[in-house]
Amino acid sequence: MKAIYRTVLSLVLAVAGVRGAAAQEKFRVASGGFSTAVHAVVWAAYEKKIFQKYGLDGQYLALESGTPAMQALLANELQIVFTTGALAVTANLQGADTTIIAGGLNFIPNKLLVRPEIKRPEDLKGRRIAISRFGSASDYATQVALEKLGVNPKDVTIVQVGGNLTRFAALMNNTVQATLLAEPLTTMGIRDHRMNSLIDLAESGVPFPQNCFIVRRSYLEANRGKIVNAMKAIIEGYFAVKNDKALGLQLIKKYIRVEGDDANISYEYYLAKYGSDVLVMPDRKGIEFILSQVAATNAKAKGQTPESLRLLDASVLDEIKKSGFIDKFKR
Repeated sequence: MKAIYRTVLSLVLAVAGVRGAAAQEKFRVASGGFSTAVHAVVWAAYEKKIFQKYGLDGQYLALESGTPAMQALLANELQIVFTTGALAVTANLQGADTTIIAGGLNFIPNKLLVRPEIKRPEDLKGRRIAISRFGSASDYATQVALEKLGVNPKDVTIVQVGGNLTRFAALMNNTVQATLLAEPLTTMGIRDHRMNSLIDLAESGVPFPQNCFIVRRSYLEANRGKIVNAMKAIIEGYFAVKNDKALGLQLIKKYIRVEGDDANISYEYYLAKYGSDVLVMPDRKGIEFILSQVAATNAKAKGQTPESLRLLDASVLDEIKKSGFIDKFKR
């Protein structure tokens, strides 16, 4: 637990460059919210120097929240961001040119964890519920949870706290009384701190672009080869952790700071069970769901579609698949 709280204190876990050959241009990839093991597909590409294999001087940044990661992408400080597709929706509604080129998780992998004294949905009345930031995946997912539980959002107070680890600490300290969390934090909260779970959104059936690889269209058009090679490195990173569980566990322990059974829970849930989502595009219905949620408060979203906002570009994945690249890693 001490290691987790140390992690909470820092927004940036790693900002590390690789001193590659002079011919290699620096290429920055960031996780926007890094506390789930699905990010191991990027960690492996960085730690095993797979980016260099494809001619990229890979730099990796692990950011606690997707919002600053998206801001850095729009400022051309990053080339790829792995975060929620909801941020691409809100960015493009403001005139940005982001597009999603691959998936990661296409559902909401969170449980609404609550303090021990909260037993029923009605007990949430008057309580504080933590999200990362307004407009984030945790914001929209919390709206889904409240709707499914039959709780009027006006009866609770939604507060911006930060990423998963920060929200976990706030729940443990009773700064907030509820928040959506993912594995292994949900297991740790229930097992070690007697927290309760009111709903598991993974069972809700709601399609959601939880984790996606996002780029700027302008950068993709000018540097298509680099984006294709970066995605090849990330896909190879996925197969590296899929075929080498010891490597996956090592990376989970390093980046999320969990040990033993908790690291294993993370690996089995995110990599063994759902890791292959990196090989597919997000469900279009998930983007439509985000648009419908945004349209309730933002007139710019009304009548918009994934196509009108140019939010999905499957061409990079299609090119990689058609080349036979993925087939050589399958066992």
